[in-house]
Amino acid sequence: MNKNTLISAILLSTTMVLNTGCIQRFFVDEKPPSKTIKYESQAVVPNRQLNNTDIECSEDLTTKKSDCDRGTISREELKHNPKTGEQHLLQSIRGKIIHIGERSNGFTFPEYKNKVVILEIFGKDCPHCIREIPVLQSIRKRYRGKLEIIAIQAQDRMSRNEARNYINKHRIRYPIIEGDDATNLQYFIQETYGWRGILPYTLVIKDGITEFSYSGETDYSELKHDIDSLFKQ
Repeated sequence: MNKNTLISAILLSTTMVLNTGCIQRFFVDEKPPSKTIKYESQAVVPNRQLNNTDIECSEDLTTKKSDCDRGTISREELKHNPKTGEQHLLQSIRGKIIHIGERSNGFTFPEYKNKVVILEIFGKDCPHCIREIPVLQSIRKRYRGKLEIIAIQAQDRMSRNEARNYINKHRIRYPIIEGDDATNLQYFIQETYGWRGILPYTLVIKDGITEFSYSGETDYSELKHDIDSLFKQ
């Protein structure tokens, strides 16, 4: 092999090695690429429990925001101008008459004297509310005779057939009041407790005083723990 041929071979080999990038690893200070987190608009957000006012409604692809966020109540929606210490005369879907009196720190329930009352605002299409129904049923059964539940349905009014089917489907044994009939009561809760429309919203009242509040879905163990504490006092 003559000198020119040898030099050409060496140059060709060197060029091939450089093109592979193998030599570059020894001379280039490679840095790992920075992590980029992408939030896909169509990604499914997993459901999560909602236990306080700092947590907003969790949604997924099948859940509209309005299903778990009723929104705030404007004064234009009220039946009449709010009154201090107002007494609300309400009727459940099944015809039960219920009186609810406002207090600065709670409520009175003449029909449920000496009982702990769970006052819940829910929506018929809210998935978190539907999951909470059996929790409330179990709590009511556990404290039978010592506790009652009153629920306010805050979404679109149900027809008679829809209401009957809904109650039967979920085996609801406690009274439900349509939200359209209790806008002033909901407004009072909004202004007094800072509720901003997240569903469900639950208050626990004993002896006329609101002891606990839950913004969003709560579970059996949490509710049981808090109510147990009321009966130990």
